[in-house]
Amino acid sequence: MVSGFVRGLSSFVYRNFFKKESTYFTTVAVTGVAFALTFNVAVDRYWDKKTAGTKWEDIKHRYVSS
Repeated sequence: MVSGFVRGLSSFVYRNFFKKESTYFTTVAVTGVAFALTFNVAVDRYWDKKTAGTKWEDIKHRYVSS
C-alpha cells in the first residue's frame, strides 16, 4: 500500500517537475528562493524572541528623550 503511494507520488513528481530541463530548473530555483525566504523569516523571528528587551528599539526610550 505505502510503496504504491510512494511510487505514484514519485512518478507524478518526475513527470510534472523533473522530466524537462526547463521545469527542473524552474522547480529548483523557486524551491531555493522559497526555502531561503522561509528560513530567513524563521531565524529572524527566533532571534527577535531570544533577544527581546535587549535591542535598541526596546531600550531607546531610556536614553533618548523625544
